[in-house]
Amino acid sequence: MTDPIAQLRQAATLHQAGRLAEAEPLYAAALAALPGHPDALHLYGVLCAQTGRNARAVELIGAAIARKGDSGAYHANLARALRAEGRLAEAAGSLRRAIALQPSADAFFSLGNLLKQMGHIEEALTRFHHALILLPEAVEIRMNAAAAQEALGRRGAALRQLRAALACAPAAPALLFNLARTEQAAGHADQAARGYRRTLRTAAEGEDAAINLGQTLLEAGRPVEAVDVLRRCAALAPDRPDRLLALANALRQAGDVDGCLTLFHRLKALTPTDPTPWQRSAEVQEAAGRLDACTATLLDVARLSRQGRFHWKTAYYHLVRIGNLLIGQGRLDRVAALLPPAVAAFRGIDAELHAWALFLQGSLAARLGDAAAAQDAFRRAKPHLPFLVHIPTGDGFARRAEALPPAADAESEAAFVLERAARPENGPVVVASCDSGYLERFGPLFLASLDRFSTPGQAAHLHILDPRPDTAARVAALEKRLRHVRLGWSHETSPAGLTPQARTTFYTFARFLRVPRLARLYRAPLLVADIDACLLSDPAGFLAPLSAANPLALQYFPDNLARLYDGVGGGLMVLRPDPAVIALFERIRRFLVSWIAERRLHYFLDQIALTAGTDDAARRGDGPSILPIPTENRLFRCGDGLFVQILTEKDQPGFAASVAALLDRLERTGPAPDPAFDRGLILKAIGVTA
Repeated sequence: MTDPIAQLRQAATLHQAGRLAEAEPLYAAALAALPGHPDALHLYGVLCAQTGRNARAVELIGAAIARKGDSGAYHANLARALRAEGRLAEAAGSLRRAIALQPSADAFFSLGNLLKQMGHIEEALTRFHHALILLPEAVEIRMNAAAAQEALGRRGAALRQLRAALACAPAAPALLFNLARTEQAAGHADQAARGYRRTLRTAAEGEDAAINLGQTLLEAGRPVEAVDVLRRCAALAPDRPDRLLALANALRQAGDVDGCLTLFHRLKALTPTDPTPWQRSAEVQEAAGRLDACTATLLDVARLSRQGRFHWKTAYYHLVRIGNLLIGQGRLDRVAALLPPAVAAFRGIDAELHAWALFLQGSLAARLGDAAAAQDAFRRAKPHLPFLVHIPTGDGFARRAEALPPAADAESEAAFVLERAARPENGPVVVASCDSGYLERFGPLFLASLDRFSTPGQAAHLHILDPRPDTAARVAALEKRLRHVRLGWSHETSPAGLTPQARTTFYTFARFLRVPRLARLYRAPLLVADIDACLLSDPAGFLAPLSAANPLALQYFPDNLARLYDGVGGGLMVLRPDPAVIALFERIRRFLVSWIAERRLHYFLDQIALTAGTDDAARRGDGPSILPIPTENRLFRCGDGLFVQILTEKDQPGFAASVAALLDRLERTGPAPDPAFDRGLILKAIGVTA
């Protein structure tokens, strides 16, 4: 009869040699003969984990621990299987028990990695430090500790950790690359360039390092050297668009216009549906004074758009981008030279595209103070762009706001019905407005994201348009799910006689109608936001940059050539209830109500009203100082506050299911110690990469 202990030893020998298929039947036989043997259970469980059967591994190793609970190795291996199963909290508990029984650098390192994955970055860093006390020369641990420091915003500490690691392994390619990349992110271009060169000398394959070296040389103002490096990278992969684009940009900075344009021509063939090479070509041609070639490129884009290759407005977007670059350089003369040939070229291609180019011409005229020329351009474009009727010139905004009939004003104010105010204790009152459909679709996510990052006593206010009979019950159900947020709400019925398109426009600006009233009601700062969006931080953080001198923050684009309808974004604004701010929004409200009274509501009226109102306040000299809210990739950042809009993601397949799963998870679990973890969960669920 076969000795089961001998079978177990033989299985372990085969297992150590990597011969898993041969070891498994021997483990099974030994376990059948010795059903409660802890080592057999443990080793067989480890093998199952190594072959992807993690649930079985958890079962086997758990049984081993039930019989022999004082083995640190058992608990550490159970943690690996639990982590693979996604049971992170249980895995962390197993690693803590392993450390209590048998402290080791490996266990501390594994726990640090697991905690970092869970979003507990600060504690993860502590565990990495514990591991380094036991094993100070461990390069991988130092690299992960540096990554944790970087995640916490401590770039200097990350650099010190990576430099200490380099003393342990001066020729490790991954370490050299990470150090160079961190130096580059810190703005140390020369040190980063030296680091990338060292990486290239030690790595068998260093293409990423070479690409980064080229970019770093450009940042350091050494474009000729960058061209040499990037040309070699492009030669290794001549059909890689990213390599060619990087080289083209370097050639442009080096002054080789023809070489740059040649590469863009090649990119057009390689990536026929990507408009970027056309856009960059037009920019380079304009900058080189080749206006005819620039216009021809824009015309090609317009023709290709007509054929369905690009979005129909792509040529317009290219024209705006070039204009904005020139405005940023203070070269309005070059914008004035660019627009007339573009207007003429588009005339024969697409009437609506021609109208958009005329709009830009009128916008430039308005910027230059030529109201007559602006009005003439808008008049010619208006048949295709009806929103132009809303754009005031000169003192048109003030005249319209001041001439509002009292009856129209009273009718609008009477439409507002307050159901309940929420008593604010800290931070701004977060305000959103939507119709009943958007309340159902986006209200749960918006409020859940707000609640996730808020402290107790945070107030929010929903203004519901065209409420349904079940709206009050739906608001109550939403409030019941909130841990920290107090919810107030109001409603109004949209004006009678609106077309469906006009009603949609009304929905976009209704919250601006109610800013003065809500500011007076709450007597607290307001954060006014789109509801198809997520808060990604404590709302109190948005208030940090505001002061008596700067009481208003919003998306503000004064150098946008298209600014008359796109100079102020309404997706996010933060304001103090100061008299100048309330007066500004009161004038904006009156301007909007005047158009409601005429039942003329076209797309972009919300943005036109905000832009015209802030322009009017600046002209009058009594407006509040405005803090622009910048964006980083897709994230809006105001002080310590972070915010993201949901754009085309909402129309992607699977979006609703992903959000439902997220809401279920947020309801079942408390906030992570590190907000970055919850931020990552939300961004992943809504499909935004930031």
